Amino acid sequence: MVGSPRASQVVLLLHIGFVLIGIVNTLLGPILPLLSARWRLDDAGAGALFVVQSAGAIVGSALSGLLIKRFGFLPPLVAGFGLMAASTACLGFEPWVMGVLSISGTGLSLGLTIPTINLLISELNIGRRAAALNLLNLAWGVGAVSGPVLVPTLSRSVGFTIALLCVAAPLIVIGVLVRRSSVVLPVAVKAKEATSSGAIRLWITPYALLTAALVFVNIGTESATGGWIASYVQRLGPSSQLSWAVAPSLFWAGLLTGRATAPFVLRGIRETRMVLVGMFVALSGLVVIRLGTTIEPVLIGVGLAGLGLAPVFPTTIALFTERFGQDASRLTGTLFILAGLGAAVFPWLVGLASSHYGALRAGLVVPLVGGLVMIVLHAAIMRTLQSRK
Repeated sequence: MVGSPRASQVVLLLHIGFVLIGIVNTLLGPILPLLSARWRLDDAGAGALFVVQSAGAIVGSALSGLLIKRFGFLPPLVAGFGLMAASTACLGFEPWVMGVLSISGTGLSLGLTIPTINLLISELNIGRRAAALNLLNLAWGVGAVSGPVLVPTLSRSVGFTIALLCVAAPLIVIGVLVRRSSVVLPVAVKAKEATSSGAIRLWITPYALLTAALVFVNIGTESATGGWIASYVQRLGPSSQLSWAVAPSLFWAGLLTGRATAPFVLRGIRETRMVLVGMFVALSGLVVIRLGTTIEPVLIGVGLAGLGLAPVFPTTIALFTERFGQDASRLTGTLFILAGLGAAVFPWLVGLASSHYGALRAGLVVPLVGGLVMIVLHAAIMRTLQSRK
């Protein structure tokens, strides 16, 4: 399918779209200091914004599956890009209510587009799915790394509202071009339905429960670190806007670098060992962030945290799929919902703790504890796998 010129054009559009999705997906953290000042939010109120976005993403992910089954790939893609453009543009408006609705809309649009594009690229590349999906997520990483610098830098030059419009406009173009493409998209393959008793029987195994907990804590730790680091660096002392805008980019760059190098690392060590080493690297980075009193060591800690967290989620999912085989398709949807919940809960807890103790440094204990819990959970998972063998 991907060999045809029209299909290749659609794939190119989706990769460009995924770069933009990476920008929007990580936008809230870098602009959080601006939104907090505009709406006079304390850290608890700012943390609630992550809950709003993640709740929208969970709803969007659930809707995407239903829409694909009923209408195919095209409607959720077009709707997702359109809603993402409108929601991003409306973030520039002053009223708090409009901002909350816009943040919810960005989450909903991310939930509509990310699973749909992943599934579509997979269906268009039968026989080379792993390579195709790695390339797709590399495009997301380009957006995640560039967005935290791009938007604040544009805001200084042309204003916050115009900067957001510069992100929204290409999203509209991508949506229109995808809609006008005449390529016949493949029909999504329907997974085998599982009975509730069958799914419960799979979930009550120690390995499944431990993996579910690890996914929740891992994505929560990632979201809390990447989401709050710009605000934390800003409060360390007098610094340029570029300094705290660069911090999230360093985190996502570390994540991107770690995932790009993981296949080469795996030539020398086993998957479980690589994940454990990554967790200790991430924990050391989180400790440096928590103890750092100047910008330079904190930025080093940010890069280490991203690099160490990089292999945890994809390798955990790969091991989970290998462990359950065909039954994994019944369970992975729940794992992604738990990932969304982690992305909502952990940043919210950081804001809550920061407001309670009067210091964001106190709130950053949350991802630090998350790093420790991940090591414990992974050790338990390794023990479970060894006992199975």
